[in-house]
Amino acid sequence: MERNQEEFGLLFARLDDLTARSAKGEVAISPFLSPRERHFAEGYLAKGGVRAISFGGIPNAERRRLYLLPEYIEIEDEENLSDALCDFGFASEISALRVRGSGYRALSHRDFLGSLLGLGLTRSVMGDILPCGEGQREAVVLCESGIVPFLLTHLERVGNDKVTLSLVDADELRTICPERRMTPISDTVASARLDCVVAALCRLSRERARECVERELVELNFEKETRPDRTVEVPAILSVRGVGRYRVISLAEKTKKGRLRLLAEKYE
Repeated sequence: MERNQEEFGLLFARLDDLTARSAKGEVAISPFLSPRERHFAEGYLAKGGVRAISFGGIPNAERRRLYLLPEYIEIEDEENLSDALCDFGFASEISALRVRGSGYRALSHRDFLGSLLGLGLTRSVMGDILPCGEGQREAVVLCESGIVPFLLTHLERVGNDKVTLSLVDADELRTICPERRMTPISDTVASARLDCVVAALCRLSRERARECVERELVELNFEKETRPDRTVEVPAILSVRGVGRYRVISLAEKTKKGRLRLLAEKYE
């Protein structure tokens, strides 16, 4: 906990402030958080008995904001958060901007992010950046609503290409944003040990998987794990540096040979 307090001290202090505001009847909203930040933020809030809903503007968004709700607002379904907040006179404060290049060159996620950061913005005011359309010449940028006027005025180029910006409403957003691609993985493992699971997910030998864990190349639920014999409890997020990130869904149902059936997905 001390290590987390040192790394996330500023975030935890911000959450304390948001908690106090929600206790006064406000909808208190965090900045956009990475999956790792959100994991520890939600754990911190849960220890204090504070309820929060995460929402990033679209279903399955990776970068999300946490919404700390006053007691009189009951919302269970995060996908309908925007509509539910409107019913109580609040807004999600997330906007979507479509950024289109001229068409003469492809634009990568890095191009869009680099141009946005080049304007002096921090990553915390931006959610997912979703390349869309044909030929990688445009993207939808999810961001805090408060920075939209600034972007409409100042974002003129992405990379070395001139761009145009337009607001995207909720209905259009559902049609143009691609679903996050996940590759299903099905295998069997001798046990739920971390090195066994890493070996199966990454198609490595057991010895090589153990080396990856011991060399601190593996994160289990966003924390470095150096014990090859650590038990993986599902659901879990598992990352292997240089290989990829996985969501472990199930480790159950023993086969006739006594092995466990592994069901997982790899983030693309």
